[in-house]
Amino acid sequence: MREHTQDRCVSCVLSASFPGIEFNAEGVCNFCRNKLQITSDAEAIARAKEKIESTISQQRGQGRYDALMCYSGGKDSTYTLMLAVHKYGLRVLSFTLDNGFLSAGAMDNINRVVDGLGVDQVTVKPSSTFFRSVVKASALNDIFGDRALVRISSGCHACISLVNITAQTMALEKGIPFILAGFTLGQIPANGVMYKTNYRFLMDSRKTAMDNLRAHVGDEVDAYYGIRESLIDAVTSYPYTMNLLCLEDITEAEIVRAIEPLGWQRPGDVDGCSSNCRLNTFNNHIHQVKYGYSPYELELSHLIRKGLMARDEALEKIFDQPVDQFQSVMSQLGMTDNDIDSLEPRRQEACSGGLGAMGGT
Repeated sequence: MREHTQDRCVSCVLSASFPGIEFNAEGVCNFCRNKLQITSDAEAIARAKEKIESTISQQRGQGRYDALMCYSGGKDSTYTLMLAVHKYGLRVLSFTLDNGFLSAGAMDNINRVVDGLGVDQVTVKPSSTFFRSVVKASALNDIFGDRALVRISSGCHACISLVNITAQTMALEKGIPFILAGFTLGQIPANGVMYKTNYRFLMDSRKTAMDNLRAHVGDEVDAYYGIRESLIDAVTSYPYTMNLLCLEDITEAEIVRAIEPLGWQRPGDVDGCSSNCRLNTFNNHIHQVKYGYSPYELELSHLIRKGLMARDEALEKIFDQPVDQFQSVMSQLGMTDNDIDSLEPRRQEACSGGLGAMGGT
C-alpha cells in the first residue's frame, strides 16, 4: 500500500507505474530502501569478477580470437572493447549488427575505434524489410512477456535478441570462447554478469515469444533468430557471455574521457539515453505509452544508488527524447499516429524473485 502520493521516487527516478513499487511517507521507494538487495548485488559482482578473471586466465590464447565483442559503437560497448584489449589482453573480433537505425556518428565511431585498438571488425546487416517488420510488430503487439520488459523496451529487446543469437552463431562457428557485451548493472541483473547459455534451453524459454513474433512477421523469423541444427549438433561447449563493464565503478563522464583518445565522439542525432541508435526514442515512447514509465528508469536508478550519477542528470536523460527522431522512425516503419493511439495502457505485475532475478534478453 502506497503511503505517499507522487509520480516518482524522491531518491532515484523510478515512477509510480514501475512494477512492484511502493513509497514510504517520505516518498522513498522500496527499492532504494532495500539494503539487502544492494548488498546481494555487490556480493554477486565480487563472485563474477573472480570467476571472469580466472576463466580468462585459463582460456586466453587458445585460438585466433579470445572474444567476440558485440559492438554497437555506443560509449558503453566502446569502453568494454577497450577494457577487453587493454586491461584483459584479449584478442577480440568486433561484431556490429547494423539494424538500419544506427547513427552515422556511431558508424564513424566504430571505424575509428576498431582501427585505434587494432581489432578485426565484422558488420552484419539484416534485411531492412525484415527488421522493420520486427520492430513494428514488437511495438503494436504483446510479443514478449512482462518479465522481459522491466529493464528494456520491446523494440530494443527484439534487436538485442537478434544481436545475441547472431553472436552465438559466430562464436560457435569460429570457436571463440567468450562473447562480450557492454551492459551495465541495472540493464542486466547481477546474476547475468557472466553466464553460459545452452542454445536448446534458450529456445525453449523463448518459444512463446518466437511463436508470437512468427505469427506477425512470418517464418523468416526462424532464419534470423535460430541456429542451424548441424552447428548445434557439433557443439562441445558453449561460449561464456561476459559483461565486463559491470565490474567497473565508473561514471559516464569518466567513460567518455577514457574513450575520447580513441576518436570516439558523441553523436548529435540520438536521445539522452542512447549514444548510438536513432530507434531508441521511438522504443522508449512505445514503452512509456504501454507501461507508464521509461525502460531506462531501472538502470539509471541503480547508477544513482551507487553514487555514479546524480538524480538530476538521470531525469535529464529520461526527458531528452527528441520528437523529430520519433516521427522519422514512424515514417520508416510505415506507422501513423493512429497506430500509437490504438495502444492500450497496461500495468505490469511485480515479478517474483525480486529485481535481481529478472532478465532482459
